[in-house]
Amino acid sequence: MARPPTPLLALLGRQALLALPALALGGLGVAVVATAPGRATSAGAGAPAHFAVRQTVALALAAVVGLAVARLGTRRALRAAPVLFVGALAITAAVFLPGVGVKAGGASRWLRLGPLSGDPAPLLIAAAGLLIAAWRAGTTRGALARAPVTLGLLFAALGLLVAEPDFSAAAVLLAVAVGALAGAGVPLRRVAPPAAIVLLLLAVGASRFGYVGGRIHGFLAPEQDRRGKGFEVLQLARANSGVSASGVGLGHGSARRHLHAPASDYVYAVVTEELGWLGALGVAGAWLAIAAGAVVAVRAARPDAGARAAALAATTALLAPAALHVAVCRGWIPIIGVSMPLLSYDPALTVVSGAELGLLAAVALGGPAAFDRASPA
Repeated sequence: MARPPTPLLALLGRQALLALPALALGGLGVAVVATAPGRATSAGAGAPAHFAVRQTVALALAAVVGLAVARLGTRRALRAAPVLFVGALAITAAVFLPGVGVKAGGASRWLRLGPLSGDPAPLLIAAAGLLIAAWRAGTTRGALARAPVTLGLLFAALGLLVAEPDFSAAAVLLAVAVGALAGAGVPLRRVAPPAAIVLLLLAVGASRFGYVGGRIHGFLAPEQDRRGKGFEVLQLARANSGVSASGVGLGHGSARRHLHAPASDYVYAVVTEELGWLGALGVAGAWLAIAAGAVVAVRAARPDAGARAAALAATTALLAPAALHVAVCRGWIPIIGVSMPLLSYDPALTVVSGAELGLLAAVALGGPAAFDRASPA
């Protein structure tokens, strides 16, 4: 007797290592914003209803996009990679257009179209990893199928992020490219040296900007820079010192009242202070579960270099900024302004993260064929 077909949601339910931690992180992020003091300032420090609604909508869109990507499957996603990359490149370049791009703090990193606003860098990073995977899988056509053209497009994306400037996003893009190339079967001995050179050039380029030097000085000597970035370094240290198991209570911490972007750039420090070590370990545990789910996807993709490259690119795009964010909030590295996917208030990053989780689910489930077998006639 034939086994009845398994519904789509049941198939996705097998990816609980990806779905459940992501939902928990997203829900906690909304709670952090929703419990902000009721004064209209930055996200996580005021106007809680406005920002909570925006992030909730972003989470809903992330779920829809993730399900759509998982339903379409790996092959279809790879075939769409060139169009997605060119579109992401154009959208990112639009930050320099008057009336569309938003310039703040000497950088052009954001777009505003009517009620919609956001940072397009996460979309470009995700599309870059997918482009490498598509090249390796042989799903690109014409000139894009040539490795030099693909690498040239990646350097164009890197240069665009440097021009904004957004060096943390450029570093994440570089990490995603390395992960995708490694997944595509390119030996690390060939990837590591040029990647190290590019990273060194990024560091040298960043050092030419005064605000970067200020961040490094504030990190190395915070007591001497209390009116600059040293102030936030000291606030992070206070948030991490003397933390109890359960914390001071959600919405009652001092870090969110003093840091300039508590619900985005410093949300892990806010969670640590307000929910204690249990909350901080819960966030870390959620990311470990997502990493385990990603390992399942990578192992499932072993016979397929394109799917393996896509899985490693998506994994790096999720885990690299999360790790950098924790390192900043713990005071291990200078402040670099990076959000934690899903937990931070960052609607654009949240939606893109949903797509990356959907791609990992599609790889783990074996692509559209698995869904075809599971769909009722």
